[in-house]
Amino acid sequence: METDNIFKIIHNRRSIRKFTEKEITEEVLKKILTAGQRAPFAFQGWSVVYTRKREKMNLKIGVYPSTKVLMIFLMDLNIIGKIITQRGYDYDAEDAYILWLAIQDATLAAENVILAAEAMGMGSVLLGAAPKRYEELRKVFKLPPRVFPIVGLCLGYPDPEALMDIRPRYPLEYMAFEDEYKDPTDDEIKECMNAMDEGYITQGYYIKNKAKIPLDEKFGEDQYNYDRYSWSEHISRKLIHGIRGPLILEELKKAGFKL
Repeated sequence: METDNIFKIIHNRRSIRKFTEKEITEEVLKKILTAGQRAPFAFQGWSVVYTRKREKMNLKIGVYPSTKVLMIFLMDLNIIGKIITQRGYDYDAEDAYILWLAIQDATLAAENVILAAEAMGMGSVLLGAAPKRYEELRKVFKLPPRVFPIVGLCLGYPDPEALMDIRPRYPLEYMAFEDEYKDPTDDEIKECMNAMDEGYITQGYYIKNKAKIPLDEKFGEDQYNYDRYSWSEHISRKLIHGIRGPLILEELKKAGFKL
């Protein structure tokens, strides 16, 4: 691979929500999963469960109808626990820090799979609701104790007629700090907001996806139509209303983690 190809893949990557009928072969699937294994970690506190079966994709995590392969990346203390037992030890530690390592492993693996898929002409979209649907995913994919979903991933070959724009990011200088963290001023926060808001409005992102979150009456009358509804308004509404569903800490305890 030429040196600049990886940068082209990273910078041109966008979420794909509609896929063609082209199937992902077993050879290709194995190749991108092997790339996931090559992510930089030694702990290996992760695993992945995937399916091509449509009936297993009927989940409340927002799986897109034309998805060819659905992957659920998992933090996995089941395997490492069995290794400890094989060594003749009892594992009785508190899991909080170990979970951070497992989350890192799972997300690093997911990113490698995404980039490898892009390099082979595929596209993907992440499904962040997976941790809130532990019980459903546990039953569908027969997850054992001490295995927990981190993120879902829809995979397929992009439909060229349904490509989304590449979404904006904050200006780099407000996210990357040399030597010490730089707390942004009010004016710098406005620059961040403007960079995101103008990009999303110009692309018509929320209009295309009909993604406007209704405003709770306690905040007064909703003053924003789709022409003015922006990223900062959307993310604010998502957080002030609270992300509803089961409490993650309680779900982790149900899954057998000691916290």
